[in-house]
Amino acid sequence: MHSAAQPLLSASNGRVPRILFVNDLWGYGTVTMAIAVAEELHGQAITRFAGQGPGFDLARRACFDHLLSVDTMADAILPALDAAIEASDAVVTVLNGIVARRAAERGIPCLYLDCMLWMWAQAPDVPPGVLYYAENFPGTRERLVQWRDDLGGGDVVGPLVVRPRSGRAESAEVALINFGGLSCTLLDQATLVAYADAMARCALTALDPSTERVIIAAGRHILELMDQDALRAIRPEVELIDLSHETYLAELRRSRVLISSSGMHALYEACALGVPCICLPPQNLSGALALDELSRAGVQRALDWSDLYGLAGLDSSDEPAACSRIAECVHRFSADETAQRRLGNDLCNRLRPDRLAPVQQRQAEFFAEQGEYGAPVVASRILKLVEVPAIVVPS
Repeated sequence: MHSAAQPLLSASNGRVPRILFVNDLWGYGTVTMAIAVAEELHGQAITRFAGQGPGFDLARRACFDHLLSVDTMADAILPALDAAIEASDAVVTVLNGIVARRAAERGIPCLYLDCMLWMWAQAPDVPPGVLYYAENFPGTRERLVQWRDDLGGGDVVGPLVVRPRSGRAESAEVALINFGGLSCTLLDQATLVAYADAMARCALTALDPSTERVIIAAGRHILELMDQDALRAIRPEVELIDLSHETYLAELRRSRVLISSSGMHALYEACALGVPCICLPPQNLSGALALDELSRAGVQRALDWSDLYGLAGLDSSDEPAACSRIAECVHRFSADETAQRRLGNDLCNRLRPDRLAPVQQRQAEFFAEQGEYGAPVVASRILKLVEVPAIVVPS
């Protein structure tokens, strides 16, 4: 959220500070975290985003001043990325220990953001001297206490989502079906497309025919391969769109409900706007474990793979095996009309207005429990890292 007064800032070396953001190439969540922090730095720093794939395509349409298309997870740091690190006054990595390590080696101030400390089987490998911030979620603070020495102290911040300019629109009539980026290096594209197709069918059949607008949002790499004709046979006017993050939030603000794959940032963004969120069965391990935590917290009681196919015992210490088991459920479900009807009926019941109202209330309480927005805290710490004196010039 940009303020009316734009501060003119310079680093200790006399230049406007240059901040490099790097994620881990895992979908949209880590990119939207970077976007939230970069939004807070608007007018106070030059921001650059490095990455590739669907997440980079999202960042390309966001608020960053410069972009670098490069593999940020290569075993050996690529020359272009190395040069970008060297040219930066500070580096912000989102779940990317490779870049954090190189920044530390070069003496570049670095801040490491983690949104999944609550689910890790062991402490993340954060190099000495790198500042560590974990986004809050049930179990995060307990993990930080357990691993504080390994993380150089570290700290917990509230949700790392863009601060909304206003809440949900009064005449909210959109039903938004969200699949985020659906980008996971442990799941092939055929599995992700099968997931989106099957879940979209269930959601469309569950929605009240009187709903004015229905939007299915996903990355272009998924939308282009989905069976759009089959989806339009269910609901001819459905809109299938690859949205920029800003446009997605604008549509979310106009929505009466969000039906989403179970990403915690999709939930947090909906909570921030007061939009009730209904989670679908998960398509990756973090989504599956997040649903378990949300169920225990009384936030989301979703029909998931454990109900449909008895999936249990997913282990965060063996993520590839867990994702393989989830992929088996996805492909089984895509051909299982009985299970699809069961999910469709469950969604239909959960979409009733009398069911949505208490869901919205509990989600609002849960969001508040996670603390104040984390991006302003992180942005402030970044500016302190580069010793930026602020001179605010009235607009």
